[in-house]
Amino acid sequence: MEYIVSAEEMKRADRTTSEVFGLSPEVLMERAALAVSDEIGRIFTEHSMAGSPRVLIFAGNGGNGGDGIAIARILHQRGVEVLLIAVGEIDRYRDITRNQLETAMRYGVPLIRLSDAGDTEAVRMITQRRFDVIVDALFGIGVTRPLAGVWSAAVALIREFKAAEGDRVRIVSVDLPSGIHTDTGEVCGIAVRADLTLTMNHKKLGLVLYPGAAYAGEVRILDVGITEESFGDDLPCIAALDEDPRVCVPERVPSANKGGFGKVLIVAGNGTIGGAAILAAKAAFATGAGMVRVLTEEKNRTALLSACPEALIDVWEEALPFNRMQETLETALSWATACVIGPGIGTDERAAELLKGVLLNDRLPLIIDADGCNLIARHEELRAEVTSYRRAAKWPILTPHVGEFARLSDRDPQTVKKEFLTAPQRLAEELSCTVLCKDARSITAQAGRRTAIINLSGNSGMATAGSGDVLAGIIGALAAQGMQPFDAAATGAYLHGLAGDAAAADCGEAAVTASGIVAHLGEILR
Repeated sequence: MEYIVSAEEMKRADRTTSEVFGLSPEVLMERAALAVSDEIGRIFTEHSMAGSPRVLIFAGNGGNGGDGIAIARILHQRGVEVLLIAVGEIDRYRDITRNQLETAMRYGVPLIRLSDAGDTEAVRMITQRRFDVIVDALFGIGVTRPLAGVWSAAVALIREFKAAEGDRVRIVSVDLPSGIHTDTGEVCGIAVRADLTLTMNHKKLGLVLYPGAAYAGEVRILDVGITEESFGDDLPCIAALDEDPRVCVPERVPSANKGGFGKVLIVAGNGTIGGAAILAAKAAFATGAGMVRVLTEEKNRTALLSACPEALIDVWEEALPFNRMQETLETALSWATACVIGPGIGTDERAAELLKGVLLNDRLPLIIDADGCNLIARHEELRAEVTSYRRAAKWPILTPHVGEFARLSDRDPQTVKKEFLTAPQRLAEELSCTVLCKDARSITAQAGRRTAIINLSGNSGMATAGSGDVLAGIIGALAAQGMQPFDAAATGAYLHGLAGDAAAADCGEAAVTASGIVAHLGEILR
């Protein structure tokens, strides 16, 4: 697991490292500059830059600019041809950054001042030479409002140089592309679009949230000495899984029988959306479930038998009285070790009765997906049952996408996106449950748990019909094998994304299908 930090969390860790552990800001800055300089040296090798590579460095007046100036000095001392653009009025520089600038000047680092937006034409004329690497050290984690004046002009210059040279020049941002909001990933008017971002010790939220993630390029984490101890007991609020997927799933017991690997009940698929049940069932098997039982509408029986002959099948008929269907449901619930309900069941009265029947049986780990979430949003009685489900210490897991989440929380989708890091935690507390809110990045939160998990695996190809049904099946299998609800949800999202990445690597993002994601689960768990 890796922590993904906000600007305030990172600044607090910086202060603690200096004030408590005694590593001065100057030492941390020098370590950062050395680490970045080493990575730039690797870029020369990786991209076979012949002759004497040239590096253009834009440095601001804050701590990030101090890093940039130190990088310029170190590369200059190593014999690299460097040109430093010092941006902003000198009297606005932080003391540590001004000291770095004075030191660089003593070493003879070539320098141009860019203190007014009107200076950009002069800089453009001076820098007509071709550069191989352009380093963006303007802001780092310091941007919270739209760029203006000389700062906007500096970013525009970097973008202009990139547009003129294309892939021949590599744009390297230090800590965060300048112009990206550290905590939201928003573009503050204009932003650098990096090929590579070198960030210190921990990824920042703006590097993983969109659109910032699309501006960061490849992200590499550099160790400059800020360790987990620097956070003390107040650990960051957001983390991400980065484990080998093979250690994420429950260990296989050689002597166990099929019942020992979990029995998943999937209540899914009305007469027109039978594919949801098939996808969820196949995903559960592919994630290690020993047995899967599907309760679905009778019209889906033949398709299920053909597509997933391993599954047990119970059906209801559209005209069947609910009391008779309830008997079938109760029998299936008594058999299972985890239950998934919602994919493709619709939101009519029959679907509501099914969900209520499941909620009243609070013995099982429960995953409520898709239409199940919509039903909870519509019916206060069902919402109340979700809140009370934890009687048997089984946290229900809700897996809404942003639209379903908006209905559950009585907000519009755009508001949900703006509050994406905090809204799942609020809903989890309100409903006493685990919430996995699905979007380009997904967040898993649980009532009473401080740290939420953001999922960084996956790709745009997974925005495809049935992908959520696959995820529900994966989580159901993990829960059936004994994984705790929060871990099952977060791990399920991670494995789902990795399988999607494997599928995209095989056929391209545009061609990824839900069935393709299922097919690649075995590959990532092999």
